[in-house]
Amino acid sequence: MNFYMPTKVFAETNSVKKNKHEFAKLGICPLIVTGRHSSKVNGSLKDVEDSLTELNMKYYIFDEIEENPSVETCEKAAAYALEKGCDMVIGVGGGSPLDASKAIALLIKNPEKDGTAFYEAEELPWVPVAAVPTTAGTGSEVTPYAILTVHKWKTKKSISHRIFPDIALVDAKYLAYTDQRILISTAVDALAHLVEGRINVKSDRYNQMLSEYGMELWGKAKEALRRGQPAEEEYELLMEASTIAGMTISHTGTSLPHGMSYYLTYEQGISHGRAAAVFLTAYMRESKNEKLLGQITSKLGFRDLQEMSAFLKEILGEVRVAKADIERYVSELSADQKRLASTPYPVTAETLRRMYETSVSIYEQA
Repeated sequence: MNFYMPTKVFAETNSVKKNKHEFAKLGICPLIVTGRHSSKVNGSLKDVEDSLTELNMKYYIFDEIEENPSVETCEKAAAYALEKGCDMVIGVGGGSPLDASKAIALLIKNPEKDGTAFYEAEELPWVPVAAVPTTAGTGSEVTPYAILTVHKWKTKKSISHRIFPDIALVDAKYLAYTDQRILISTAVDALAHLVEGRINVKSDRYNQMLSEYGMELWGKAKEALRRGQPAEEEYELLMEASTIAGMTISHTGTSLPHGMSYYLTYEQGISHGRAAAVFLTAYMRESKNEKLLGQITSKLGFRDLQEMSAFLKEILGEVRVAKADIERYVSELSADQKRLASTPYPVTAETLRRMYETSVSIYEQA
């Protein structure tokens, strides 16, 4: 058994304003890291700004975080923070701003470094990080991971450093402003975390309690993904499931569906959650553990794997991949033992090919 969760989590309505004094414990000059639009629309940025103003804390905003943030953007944000004298970071938004916040915090503390430090084994300190999630997907507010786009490698990759946020201020009210397409993509990312954390070589009784509880929460809200217009309690279920899913993978890491997804996201622009979830039922089926599959589908509120597969295909839609690309993906993944190491069953090129063939629509390029 191995269990470690250092992030202090406050999950409640108006969490930011009710717990604003936690910001003052982390530093005196925050850099708010966010995207260009959503945090302004859903009110999360205003909640943070109002709270910092009430605390008489000077702050600066970097609002250029893109979807799937790049190493270069994090370098730019850190340079801005150093120029302004910031000594802490507040990430506001979905997984992209929260992941970027961790990487930026590392460079602020190590001003002599650049983005190459993200992927070096050297142990480095970082400035404190606060996380305000506004989507129910990555669970980055309680994980040590920071997934960045590395253009020179043409992929997404987590930085080498394990940076847990010091505090997470979780409030489901922000989800009410989320477009249905984004709500689905982020929710199925949380589902992937729960399933990949359960079917994993690092799965143990402690993190299984998290994943199984998270599945029950997710299952109670899943119909809102098909129906649209979730009720307030469904938003709360999805947000809690996402945070619990983040706690799950903070102990196990993700597994094969996430590894397979990065190609689709980087090369085809398919959203991260959708790209991972499209492989979920194939990943489950390959385990050939009928008892475990029955437990998972039951927790999620499905009769069986077939019903779960049909549900996901309905909400995710068709994903098309060229046959030649699949052969390249299979070749590269089957040779990457590090990415396959978390899968608790043997994975061969034939396994990977079968997972692609049963998960996506394959076409011949002209």
